Amino acid sequence: MKKNILWFVALLFVFGCKKKQTVYDTKTEYFPLAVGSWIIYDVDSLVYNSFTLTSYTHHFQLKELIASSFIDASNEKAFVLERYERDSITQDFKLKNKWVEKNANNKAEKIEENQRFIKMTFPPIKNNTWKGNAYLQIDPNDENSKFLTDWDYKYSIVDEKISLGNHSFDSSITVLQHDDYIVRLQKSYFKEVYAKHVGLVYYQHTFLEQQPSDPTWKSGFDVKATINSNGKN
Repeated sequence: MKKNILWFVALLFVFGCKKKQTVYDTKTEYFPLAVGSWIIYDVDSLVYNSFTLTSYTHHFQLKELIASSFIDASNEKAFVLERYERDSITQDFKLKNKWVEKNANNKAEKIEENQRFIKMTFPPIKNNTWKGNAYLQIDPNDENSKFLTDWDYKYSIVDEKISLGNHSFDSSITVLQHDDYIVRLQKSYFKEVYAKHVGLVYYQHTFLEQQPSDPTWKSGFDVKATINSNGKN
């Protein structure tokens, strides 16, 4: 009888241990992928022209729509992201380009203009870093791409509330992709903010250059995008 009781207690212990092994939360909800979901952004774009020594500001709206899904060359499910633009809310959106997104092997990836970026690694943990541009084909002789070399993406904020315009999100993460400043020479600052169950809600992509003898920026860009609305078709 005593042996039976001990066996029963041991069995309860084993099953109890198994029950405690809960599903590991990787928090992939920060990079949700569902066909038909869309986000509209208000975008402010400032571009400097080093040849004319002028700058151009463009205010417009960008719409990103997950239009369809497919199985890619790695036999993984991927999604087609259609991107539309318009200069005014009175205008219709016009298709600009198509990108690809996927979430596989604890990584969120986005292919932009045939260049693949590792946007996130899961689960997001504050101060964790990874080589987000590891797959990029960098040409060291190309001024437009060589500055992307060897970036360490970092989770600077994880699971915090955030307010953007008229929107409030209970849980967000901030990915600081690059933050480099060389006095009187160059500024590179790339940051993306994601909200749980929504996705990308804000980003700033800045790359500016100047001459050592002149404190004004001479070339580069400064682009900021903030969520305006989102939904699902």
